[in-house]
Amino acid sequence: MPKAASPSPTSVRVLYWFRTDLRLHDSPALTAALSLNPSLFYPCWLWDPHYVYRARVGPNRWQYLLDCQTDLSRSLTKLNPKQKLLVVREAPQTGIPKLLKEWKITHLVFEKDTDAYAKARDETVIKAAREMGVEVVVKSGRTLWDSDELVKANGGKPTMSITQVQHVRYTPDGRYLCRNKRGLVFSDHVSLYSSRL
Repeated sequence: MPKAASPSPTSVRVLYWFRTDLRLHDSPALTAALSLNPSLFYPCWLWDPHYVYRARVGPNRWQYLLDCQTDLSRSLTKLNPKQKLLVVREAPQTGIPKLLKEWKITHLVFEKDTDAYAKARDETVIKAAREMGVEVVVKSGRTLWDSDELVKANGGKPTMSITQVQHVRYTPDGRYLCRNKRGLVFSDHVSLYSSRL
């Protein structure tokens, strides 16, 4: 039996890791994945045992998640009859590296998550992917502002109120705007204007 052809060096093969944002519209991470113009696109959901066995949720919430996955898969199929959501029952820390290798993935793309467990999990996945030579693209999208950038703009301290968030703002192009004694400045320290909000 002949072996499957290896992807060409210029062929982009994307594994898009769906997590909390199970939709096709208004997703910066999905837009970034598709802008790579992949020759192969694998939309995946991994059942993370951390959430499956540790989260205390009722049957209605589980049903809602399953309904969202089904709707997402149908939406993908409407766009491409050969496409559907691929659901994998394995922890992302071990499952994603296996998929990257098996499918000869060149790019892993996903949306940034904000909770402590997710950050640690994502660091493990990113490290494994980079060790395999896979380019990793992570985009903020689920939250109005990138929480890490808010903390950075707030002098390394978490924002504890909406008032603090209002003092740390973002520009439409993604740079954050912060207040200092000179007024408002961009993250690259280019002064915007000196008046107060």
